[in-house]
Amino acid sequence: MVKGLASLPKPRWVKLLLLALFLVTLWLSRGLGLFDKLVALVMLGYSLKYIELHVRRDIEVFVLTGLFLVALSLVFSSQPLAALLALLVAFIHLLLLLSLDIQLSRAWVKQLALWLLGLAPLALALFVLAPRLPPLWQMPNPSSAQTGLSEEIRPGDISQLIRSDKLVFRAEFAKPMANQQLYWRAMVLDQFDGERWRRSELAQQPQRFSPASAEPLNQYQLLLEPADGSWLASLNPSSLTAGSGQYFADKSWQRRQDNFTRQLFQFDYLPAPSSETSNAAQLTLAKQLPAQLPAAIVELAEGLQQGLDRSASDYAQRYLAQLEQWFMARPFSYTLNPPAYPGLRGIASFLFEQQRGFCVHYAQSVVVMARLQGIPARMVAGYLGGEWEQSEQLLAVRNYDAHAWLEFWNGQTWQRLDPTAWIAPDRVENSLQQSQSTAEQWRNLNGWGKRFWYTEGMSRLRYWFAQADYWWAKWVLNFDQQRQLRLFASLMAWLPGSSMLMLTASMLFLGIVVTATIFAKPWRWRLPAKPVLALRWQLWLLARYRLRREAGETLAAFVQRVERQAPQRAAALKQAVDGYQQAQYHPSK
Repeated sequence: MVKGLASLPKPRWVKLLLLALFLVTLWLSRGLGLFDKLVALVMLGYSLKYIELHVRRDIEVFVLTGLFLVALSLVFSSQPLAALLALLVAFIHLLLLLSLDIQLSRAWVKQLALWLLGLAPLALALFVLAPRLPPLWQMPNPSSAQTGLSEEIRPGDISQLIRSDKLVFRAEFAKPMANQQLYWRAMVLDQFDGERWRRSELAQQPQRFSPASAEPLNQYQLLLEPADGSWLASLNPSSLTAGSGQYFADKSWQRRQDNFTRQLFQFDYLPAPSSETSNAAQLTLAKQLPAQLPAAIVELAEGLQQGLDRSASDYAQRYLAQLEQWFMARPFSYTLNPPAYPGLRGIASFLFEQQRGFCVHYAQSVVVMARLQGIPARMVAGYLGGEWEQSEQLLAVRNYDAHAWLEFWNGQTWQRLDPTAWIAPDRVENSLQQSQSTAEQWRNLNGWGKRFWYTEGMSRLRYWFAQADYWWAKWVLNFDQQRQLRLFASLMAWLPGSSMLMLTASMLFLGIVVTATIFAKPWRWRLPAKPVLALRWQLWLLARYRLRREAGETLAAFVQRVERQAPQRAAALKQAVDGYQQAQYHPSK
């Protein structure tokens, strides 16, 4: 039987509680994906193993299963705090395993912690030097670690998404960017059935990206979080320079790889083209509307185009300017908690009755009004702005930055139009948290925990957490083969004349030396006194002549034996022994 600290009490009520938790877990996991169910099954086995910790082998199986679950936990969350928690849980399991052989105490816990810290330099060197190979297999996507926009949008979907503060991506810029330029274009929705906006098959045709200008205005890097879709929310137009992505006919980017890991992508932000070609089928689709539109909407569209020349090249701009004036002349307001506006009648209710809405309601209404007059228009979903974590350099975009606007064809190119700017210009000029009205609305939609976390007093702590998370993801989670080779290239340029072999060996040697130094603790070393050093020297010299002091032999007896066997060495030994005894037993004389 296992005795000591590993033998934990297991009364009957604990067993009944674990059995109840087993049944509850099975019931709660019924709607999870395959990967989540398998993890839940392992967790159940780990919990139930606690009931039968009788022999040493049970403890070993329990600890190994716990360490396996620690590794699995990092699949669901790769944040720095999650890594620290995983390290702490792994340390506790190691202590449990150690308790099988020794009686644990504070000294042992401290010693184990110091050993692990001592191995950190060598582990860091191996992390940098070990070849970054691609994975040999792909795991199923964990459903609980994802966030982002869905591929179909109803008017109320985005307004529900903004209640969440989950991080979507971070963007790092080479040059400062104005907030008004930060329209992160994720997907184009050009099909409308009266209830939902969808992406058409024409929009999903892969294309080769052909920039109108090769000279970028700016460069930026995206660190994407796990997401439900493979969308690459980017500034338009942008050219992908690093990362695996696919360009499509609607000028959107998607990532090719799995979407449940944090990934880095690099883009060049390019000047907008003055003209472009558009597929005739795309323009036709961007004019289509469902049947049985409410008569009030049709009458409004007809009234606004009165006096305008439909054959003029700037007809689309003039008509939309008329529509803007119509909105501005009425008491429309921007709200994060709008009423429900289902279907086509919901559009009429929004325009003529409630006149309170979110970005998607304004964008949807203007698209419908434009299509009624034969102007090609389409809905665009993405994100607007973000929160600067480093002034004009590092930007964090979260779910609550979700936004919708529209693009219309002006005869030469697709032009962006954001009707939200007509009603709430502050929301377009600033991020949601920087705009006083929207920030207050968002806090009122959430519980006290988020309200407290987003107060001014917690801004510094949020900044520290954000910086730690960004650098962790950039230099640890995304330290792939490409970044490793770039690091080696920069080090070789900084150390002229060095080779890859010399650099690798030097870094590995440095890691070994630092780890060995931590274990040896030379700062605690104390040099012996001169008499002790003199005696040790004489003993070492005599050992070379095969005269060694035997176990239990006194110094006086050893001197006498040396006088008999090697009288020429006895005088020096006797002098060293006398000095040692004088220092040890008569230090004041």
